[in-house]
Amino acid sequence: MANICDAEILNKTISEGNLVMHISPDYFGEEVVGLDEALKIVEETPILNLAGNNIVSKVIEANFASPRAVREIGCVKFLMVFKFKHTKSQSKKRSRVATSHRER
Repeated sequence: MANICDAEILNKTISEGNLVMHISPDYFGEEVVGLDEALKIVEETPILNLAGNNIVSKVIEANFASPRAVREIGCVKFLMVFKFKHTKSQSKKRSRVATSHRER
């Protein structure tokens, strides 16, 4: 899992109605990286929590997520991404239908 936010919103509080979000340095501020490094992290990480108009827009432009998944709070974009990896099964596909009738 990776948490990435735009530098300019770190340690800011964003609100909209009753919803208040604090962009905590404890949660987001472990390391400062450039945008290219952030996009590399996005590409390699299966679960992402993104905050900020810049990083969210770049992730959408790179087709890592759908624009429909973006939530705006107080004019700041937020995006959570869960990537699911599909693998081919090693065994042959077996399909069955179960019934309550006993067949002989």
